[in-house]
Amino acid sequence: MKCLLITGLVTLLAPTLSACNTGAPPVASGETSVTGAAEGKFIHQGVKLTNKDADGYVIPIGKANIVCVITDTGMAGCGAFDVLALDSFTYPAVKIKSSTGNTIATIDDLLAGTVKEVNKEAAKFGIKVGMTGREALDLL
Repeated sequence: MKCLLITGLVTLLAPTLSACNTGAPPVASGETSVTGAAEGKFIHQGVKLTNKDADGYVIPIGKANIVCVITDTGMAGCGAFDVLALDSFTYPAVKIKSSTGNTIATIDDLLAGTVKEVNKEAAKFGIKVGMTGREALDLL
């Protein structure tokens, strides 16, 4: 499912990724992989959670970034994600808002942010509105 979500994300953002001259997403390695960040290309970063590792992605689109962290069972994403639509794929997902009032621009912003929306599948894991992004991801 993680591959399907990443593939879907890359397909959705193909024009942006193509414009950035990026190939396929980097292989998850647990380390940060910056693919031409200065030129607006995306970043892949391993994220250490309490009981597992996850993959974080930052994809620049103009003056904003699309940010998400994907675990083996679900994901947390910035406001650009329609987490309720992911319920139709029975995929657990939460939307995170910034805790500072700014937009979420980095993986650290996402982890420190607050859960704004929880889909039905993610709620089954005990995730609730108001948790931090890290707390939600620890449950996924």
